[in-house]
Amino acid sequence: MLTLQPSLPITLKVPLAVAALMMLVGAVISEQVLSRLAETQERHLAELSQSYLDGLSSAIAPSILREDNWEVFDAIERTQAVNKSLHPKETIVTNADGAVIAASNPKVHPIGTVIPVWRARDASNESFSFRAGADDAKAVRTLSYPGRVAGIIYATFDTRHLASERRDVVLALLLTNGILTSLLAAAGWLLVTRMMRPVRVLSEHLGVAHATSALPISDEIVAKTRGEFGHLFRAYNSLVRSMKEKEELAKRLAEEKRLNSLGRLASAVAHEINNPLGGMFNALSTLKAHGHLKNVRDVSLGLLNRGLVGIRDVVRTTLTVYRSDGATRDLQHADIDDLGLLIGPEARRKSVEIVIANSLNGAMPLPSTPIRQIVLNLVLNAVAAAPAGSVVNVAAAADDTGLSIVVTDRGPGMPPEAADILLSSSGSPPPYDGGGLGLWTISRLIADLGGTAVVQNPAIGGTVVSVNIPTATAELSNVA
Repeated sequence: MLTLQPSLPITLKVPLAVAALMMLVGAVISEQVLSRLAETQERHLAELSQSYLDGLSSAIAPSILREDNWEVFDAIERTQAVNKSLHPKETIVTNADGAVIAASNPKVHPIGTVIPVWRARDASNESFSFRAGADDAKAVRTLSYPGRVAGIIYATFDTRHLASERRDVVLALLLTNGILTSLLAAAGWLLVTRMMRPVRVLSEHLGVAHATSALPISDEIVAKTRGEFGHLFRAYNSLVRSMKEKEELAKRLAEEKRLNSLGRLASAVAHEINNPLGGMFNALSTLKAHGHLKNVRDVSLGLLNRGLVGIRDVVRTTLTVYRSDGATRDLQHADIDDLGLLIGPEARRKSVEIVIANSLNGAMPLPSTPIRQIVLNLVLNAVAAAPAGSVVNVAAAADDTGLSIVVTDRGPGMPPEAADILLSSSGSPPPYDGGGLGLWTISRLIADLGGTAVVQNPAIGGTVVSVNIPTATAELSNVA
């Protein structure tokens, strides 16, 4: 029984199965044909041999009683001449004691010679012996008269022509079965290949969808495909269009969420600017009223200077993070520290302290804008998850291989579905429900920079997000 390996494609499994089935059927049919041929040959030869023996028995009956050698020999010669189609090979006539009376070949079996023992055994059982494919057949006839055995006839017939006929039939069966098996296997391969062509097309498009993004099947292929596969192709294209629409919608939602976050941050920045303005106006009023006093003048000017510096830092940081001109600038030590000014109002609103451990020295050959966006979003998420009175730690370090950023909070821990979004590849579509768009944006920026992210939920609680960005990166496309 043929066992097909699971690794073989179906275009080979079906032809091999057809070939195996045809070989099995051919073997059964060949066995039946050869069996019937052997039965037909044996029956036909047995009938002819009995006719031969009947004629010879009638011709030698009076002579065998007298043991007239010449009459018996002459009868053998005449009978063989009449039955040439039977191909008589040898005929021996003996008396009851087994002594030869006459034979077709007197030189081999002289008169009076006792025949071999095997022929004597055959005399006790009148029979016809023939084996399919053998070169000869044997027949024995006992001549009996009332009360005694008068003699025995041994006849041998040449059956090489029957053996040749059998070989020709075997060869014809082998050739026929081989040709039919090859034709049916080839037809099965062609048929299955044609049937599997739509499946191959669909499989290739699904493979592309898994690697990058789903592409629709061309209208030309869909128009040529009929039946169930045509419906399947149209359904697949509808699914691809639906996925594209959802992806575009998700991108718009992400952009809207980014703008919404920018609005919240703008409100916080306005609040941060508005706070020192009140003190600055008070300082101006004091200067107008008591500017002639040196100590009052020094205190008021110092307050105005610190307020203006704070406002400048807040505006500069906001402009750096959200500029849209696509310009890139190397990452600086101050880029990480300035984020505390942006997130400070939100942290104070939630009573959360932000501790930044920044060990960067000088500039790093990394684009500052996307990295600041990554850190800003991670810290905002950490502040949102952190309980009141807790601390959010931000650590930034650099070495020869790249930049390492670790953000730690003491919240309930990042849910698995949110971690999956953060750790997804850049080719994955944004969440369709709109949730986790900030994390999806972070994952896209990290992937674009060639970096990696790791999320840990310590046993003591909270979340630790580690981001590693190598210094050797490809050119960054629009990530602002």
